[in-house]
Amino acid sequence: MILAKNPPLNADPGNTRESDKTLKVAIVASYAGVSVGGAYMLTLLPNIEIFSMLLFLGGMLFGKRLGLIISLVAALIYGLFNIYGASPWPILIVQLGCYGSLGLLGGFFKDSRTIHPITRRTQGIFGLVGTCFALGYTLLADIMFPLFTGGQNTIALWVLYGMPMRLILMICDLITFSQLVPLVYISIEKHLRTLFPRAMNI
Repeated sequence: MILAKNPPLNADPGNTRESDKTLKVAIVASYAGVSVGGAYMLTLLPNIEIFSMLLFLGGMLFGKRLGLIISLVAALIYGLFNIYGASPWPILIVQLGCYGSLGLLGGFFKDSRTIHPITRRTQGIFGLVGTCFALGYTLLADIMFPLFTGGQNTIALWVLYGMPMRLILMICDLITFSQLVPLVYISIEKHLRTLFPRAMNI
């Protein structure tokens, strides 16, 4: 098996660019597939999920641009091909916006001092990110759906009735972001940097 390496000094720049594009497409397809698979794996458990954590981690691993693209692709696939049926268009808009922002946010953490090295403070920051995402995402979904389906008078009821599930998702994301993100990042980041040095510096 031939591993990806930095191109030699006399390499054709055109071929290098094409190789980089192919590698980026492969990364987006592979990581988006892993993220959607992780989402499907826990679909039957209401508001217990690792999908958002994986998308945030994708931004941390591959940077803002690929993190955003991965998140949008994965959110679109999951929203349209959910086992419970495709998301209504107001919810799909919320999903694309929120998950895309999450992948982008992960990219901002990629080269920040916050994750080098990862400490208890870092875990707290990640946990806060996950909790705030869960709160914002569920509130937007509970507001957008009745707003765009003619049920403006029921927005308060949607927000109120959604509170128990919102709390479950907030606790879930608090745990996964604070505990799993640092663990997985430390475990695979060095290996990915060795295998795909150019892709890890986007």
